[in-house]
Amino acid sequence: MSPADPAAPDAGNAAPPPGAEASFPERLQRCIEQRRADGQSLALLLVDCGVIGRIDAWWGYRVGDMVRARMVSSLRAEVLRPDDFVGELGRDEVACALSVVEGPQLALLAAQKLRRTLNAPLWLGEAEIYASPSVGIALFPGTADDAESLLRQARSACVAASVLPSRVATFDAEGDSFSASLIEEGRLRSAIAEDALDLVFQPQFDLRFGQIMGVEAMLRWREGSRDLVRMRDAIAVAEAGGLVTKLISALLNRALRNCSEFRQRAALDLRIAINLPARGLLEPGLPELVQRALQTWSLRPGRLMVEIEDLPTLQEQAQAQAAILRLNEIGVKLSIDDVRAPLSSLFWLATMPFQEIKIDLAMARDWVGQARSEGVLRSLIELVHGLKLDVVAIDAADEAQAARLLELGCDFMQASFRGPPVDAEEFVTRFGASGC
Repeated sequence: MSPADPAAPDAGNAAPPPGAEASFPERLQRCIEQRRADGQSLALLLVDCGVIGRIDAWWGYRVGDMVRARMVSSLRAEVLRPDDFVGELGRDEVACALSVVEGPQLALLAAQKLRRTLNAPLWLGEAEIYASPSVGIALFPGTADDAESLLRQARSACVAASVLPSRVATFDAEGDSFSASLIEEGRLRSAIAEDALDLVFQPQFDLRFGQIMGVEAMLRWREGSRDLVRMRDAIAVAEAGGLVTKLISALLNRALRNCSEFRQRAALDLRIAINLPARGLLEPGLPELVQRALQTWSLRPGRLMVEIEDLPTLQEQAQAQAAILRLNEIGVKLSIDDVRAPLSSLFWLATMPFQEIKIDLAMARDWVGQARSEGVLRSLIELVHGLKLDVVAIDAADEAQAARLLELGCDFMQASFRGPPVDAEEFVTRFGASGC
């Protein structure tokens, strides 16, 4: 990533005359008034670089300042036009105002170009660092009519972008998640502090032997809700409040404690699966945290299956790949749970130490007896087996589909008709008595 030439002309970012310096919100407000007058549009891109804070912690604030300045220079030189301007809002936050855009698609293209620019490797001595930015887009005219509202919308979109594979999102007034995220952050913080995370457990069946071989631990809110919480959403909320390590630790210890109880109370020696977005692998010391939790609850590492979402992010992040390799060294099992993973990822996947892949049958529905659908499924199973991995089918609808899965060579199944997600007490009652 090369810095901009300091001698190059830059009309939009040139320093104002003495006494006339304006803050970024003031410049943005003036730009809004100009667009209101001429009937044209502008776009605000809010960028969470996602790396400056970590550089501060490892190399110090002076190095963090240098890296941030290099990033801003690159944006000005490679992405922005002369009349566009930049504001550094926080340690990891940069706002880019595109003074005139012809439509949302151009703003999206600019955001994608911005991510490509910031995704270039940063070399700090011998260390290769990647920013992995998230970009939120807010447009004027729209539902915001001033700079403060437009900034809030861009920040809300940036929060939403942090859990998307593309890491780019445009603000949607109907799906505004900013206030909801703050509320859920408070709920999550309280649940962690009070050891009140509510887990439910869904059995996984070995199709070849017709018995339970494992269980997936899933998160839901305790307060009377039956709704499950996607781990990618929980991680996003935890990131906003600096709670990721505490959340993963609490989930691990709670799940492994229940797994130990299943063994002692119901003679169920099961493996337990925990879903983890690839971004969770970026937490410092994650493999050691997992190892300590296994030791605390006296469980063999092979009893824990970590299911990884968002394969493209995993491919981009060397730190996440290192965590995967370390977990494999510890003896933890690894699974891919990403129905959106592109076919090209399979070439890379063949080099990594995973043990299984999940296939979501909800995307096919009435596939039994449909030659083409069964052909696709058979080919997928053969392809996965060719990679020396097991196949776990999820969301089979009934026993007819389960039987056909077995005929097609599928190894395992996780389906609500055979066993819905239930709390630990009900799991022991339902499955312990059978001795499965």
